[in-house]
Amino acid sequence: MLLNIPFITKAQEINWRNLDAASRHVVAVRIGADFGTIYGISYGYQLPFIKHPVLLGADFTVPFGKKFMDDYKATVSVQSEIWHSNSFSFAIKPGMSMRRYHSDAASLYNVGAEITTTFGYYKNNWGVAVEANYDRSCATYIEHKSLKEYYPGIQDGWYGPTGGNFKFGIKGNYWMKTTGIALKAGKIYGEDFMNDPTLPFYTELSLVKRFQ
Repeated sequence: MLLNIPFITKAQEINWRNLDAASRHVVAVRIGADFGTIYGISYGYQLPFIKHPVLLGADFTVPFGKKFMDDYKATVSVQSEIWHSNSFSFAIKPGMSMRRYHSDAASLYNVGAEITTTFGYYKNNWGVAVEANYDRSCATYIEHKSLKEYYPGIQDGWYGPTGGNFKFGIKGNYWMKTTGIALKAGKIYGEDFMNDPTLPFYTELSLVKRFQ
């Protein structure tokens, strides 16, 4: 299973039927629970002159707590609707992430990759969809702190992949012109579907804004 670094969640909630060519920019703020309570902000830019809509995204998420930036997750992604028929839509979003988790014992810097697929039904002012996400830890740099007092020979350095997590959920959105509200919830599973997280559920509420 992925190292127990909080917050796997990420990025803009899109209604593909009201994402017109003039809406190049999408900004979202959100709160939620994902291995812990979190809040974050994300930004997406719709590329011009491409037949299918493609958004480049950046996302930053931190957990609630006394020390800001002790822990965080930063993600870059590409999101695209690759098929639609009438109101039905299938989209895919690969991404790369950087996480930091700090404690008195050690600081961990994790590099990961993830992919999210979404299948949904969208009208101009609302939509509902199911999503599936796989998040994989690629490498982790560990900087030991208080552990060195008990294990003087322990070494700082890079460690290889430690596994991943699956997420399956449902989400909906409602739009008032260029402003939207989105809600999602789902279940988190360990990569082997046996070693699940202690808190195996996630939820998220977002406020989204499109503009030129």
